[in-house]
Amino acid sequence: MIIIKVSATASANSFAREWCQSNKNLTPTCIHALDQISGRGQRGASWLSNAGENLTFSVIYPNPEVSVQSQFVLSAGVGLALLDALNELKINNLMLKWPNDIMAENFKIGGILIENILNSGKIETTIIGVGLNVNQLVFSGLPKAASLKSLTQRDFDTETVLERILEHLEKFLKSLSKTPEAEILSRYEKELFRKNKASTFQLPDGNLLTGIIKGVTPAGLLKVQMEDDSIKIFELKQLKLLF
Repeated sequence: MIIIKVSATASANSFAREWCQSNKNLTPTCIHALDQISGRGQRGASWLSNAGENLTFSVIYPNPEVSVQSQFVLSAGVGLALLDALNELKINNLMLKWPNDIMAENFKIGGILIENILNSGKIETTIIGVGLNVNQLVFSGLPKAASLKSLTQRDFDTETVLERILEHLEKFLKSLSKTPEAEILSRYEKELFRKNKASTFQLPDGNLLTGIIKGVTPAGLLKVQMEDDSIKIFELKQLKLLF
């Protein structure tokens, strides 16, 4: 995989999208932003990261062998690939918070934002944006944020961490067409943060509800058991899991 280092950019994913537009013959490429000024996360949230202490990068992968209907399988597999890489770095108690936040020891250490470029009803290129807290120690106003260093008391070389993640990402993407979707979804559910635990959720109007996460649908919708034991299905914009 080609790695392109960018000293500073507003958003690695936005840079990657522009790269796709200006380069016709794409090959797997990683845009590694040393400083990201206006990083983006899920729900339009910003992703703030201290320059030089963390990892912010986007992987451009042309022609992933997955259908538009199976976009969540791609997203779930990417999250699992990151867990595999972090497990090798001896980060403990890793989980995935729906839909794709990286958790360790009940703290958020990273997030994934995937944007797919479609052409004629097919995924022409996927852009996988990753933000990972590596050596940052202070997270003002974010009591549930942490980094690899704050959790392990060890310094990490960001280049080594990036190489390990890219190795697992590329391995997953190359094997995607040969891996049963049910296998990916089953493992995703096993790694799902707060599965089978009573949790509090926030609705778009600000109201709260209590339920138990039971899993996800193949399309990535969250299955929640309500207080009357019924199962309701929620899209990302309909529900926010609170800590």
